[in-house]
Amino acid sequence: MSRHRIRFRYDGEQDDQNIIMAFSKKCVDQRKDWLMNHMNETKRRKEIGLGERYLYEKETRDVSFSDFVNVELVLYSNYDNVRSIPNMMDGFKPGQRKVLFTCLKRNDKREVKVAQLAGSVAEHSAYHHGETSLMATIVNLAQNFVGSNNINLLQPIGQFGTRLAGGKDSASPRYIFTMLRYLSLLYRYRYLYRYRYRKRNYIHIFLRTYLFFFL
Repeated sequence: MSRHRIRFRYDGEQDDQNIIMAFSKKCVDQRKDWLMNHMNETKRRKEIGLGERYLYEKETRDVSFSDFVNVELVLYSNYDNVRSIPNMMDGFKPGQRKVLFTCLKRNDKREVKVAQLAGSVAEHSAYHHGETSLMATIVNLAQNFVGSNNINLLQPIGQFGTRLAGGKDSASPRYIFTMLRYLSLLYRYRYLYRYRYRKRNYIHIFLRTYLFFFL
């Protein structure tokens, strides 16, 4: 175990400042600058042909708190934004985009259980997070009560929640069904979509919009 253990090293006041910047509720603006600097540095390294920075090397025995925050934690913070903020191009988060991609690929003519569709999305689009959150994403895409979606792209066949409880009273995904709405099929003709495999076979799906359904 000792050969694989990597200890944290405290280097003084700078480590304290970085920890406060990363976790304090009062340092929101500093975190924005921190993330912007990270993205600019990543872009610059790609342009000049340098690889990614890695915190852990074969001979690494300890890391400072500052290095952990600026090299490792910043990746999590950036990816959390990618998963949580809808894309400007199509209004989708990555999980929602993968659901739509899978539905278009399956091209189902009949309704399908939400739980079964979640398994299919995980299989066809390299969704490597929990299936519980994926099933919640599918339910949210099908909700059509006031305050849920401008246009629901999936059909809610069953109890998908009500306005009174904000959609949280939906039935178990084992007992509700969904399928693409006719309107969603316009994506096939109005959107140019393509997918490609990169390292570790993660699918990255790019949809370029000609129509905006969510404005």
